[in-house]
Amino acid sequence: MKLRLTERDLRLRLEADDLEMLRQTGRVELATPFDAQTAFTCTLRIDAQTAVPVAHLDGSRLTVLLPTDEARQWLDSDQIGIEARQSAGPNRTLKLLIEKDIGCRHKPQARPSDATVEH
Repeated sequence: MKLRLTERDLRLRLEADDLEMLRQTGRVELATPFDAQTAFTCTLRIDAQTAVPVAHLDGSRLTVLLPTDEARQWLDSDQIGIEARQSAGPNRTLKLLIEKDIGCRHKPQARPSDATVEH
């Protein structure tokens, strides 16, 4: 699973093994350690009590919940993504995008913002 954040967007891209894990267990998780005691964790979970896709942040844990029917329909179809918007405070909206990462048909030229530098 890949996570991309901007000031207005939260995007999750799931590869084939992530999609299968979500289909089989109802959840997929990504954990990035920062040191021996701290990790940032992102969990995508299918939830029967959830009416619309929603994201919650609790400390270093990000949880994105998908309604059961919407998640099952998405997983079992050719639909690429699920898009939703949620309030992020007064006059602010967070766009949620959960996508199947089915690969590119062409290799786009790398943009400067995509470059990484190892320190």
